[in-house]
Amino acid sequence: MIRLFPHHVGISVSSMDASIAWYHDHFGFTVRSQTYIESEQLKIAYINNGEYEIELFEKADSDSTPIHDQDVLHSFSVQGLKHIAFAVEDLDATWAELERKELDLVTPPTINTDLGVRYCFIRDPDGVLLEFLTVL
Repeated sequence: MIRLFPHHVGISVSSMDASIAWYHDHFGFTVRSQTYIESEQLKIAYINNGEYEIELFEKADSDSTPIHDQDVLHSFSVQGLKHIAFAVEDLDATWAELERKELDLVTPPTINTDLGVRYCFIRDPDGVLLEFLTVL
């Protein structure tokens, strides 16, 4: 069996600078490295918070996130990556902070006893769903 370790997830964004600032200002991510591939007109940045990284891609001619992928339940009707999840110590305090920051709130704290989690969802500036959860 291959042993796996979480490393990063990649997100295509509309503005590298705006996304770096948003993830930094709201969740403390910092830039580890950046590059530009001129032949592809592609900006790439690795941002991290502790050991977890997000790889951001900005390409001028990219399309925005389809609206069905920005809705938690409707996103399940289309195959592919659905969201990024982060474990938090206190979901209620996290939700209160997300509200205070006036972020794009999607699903308030909700319990799923079948899965043994309590979770909430928000959207980043490009409509990517972010889940915050605690295990029951």
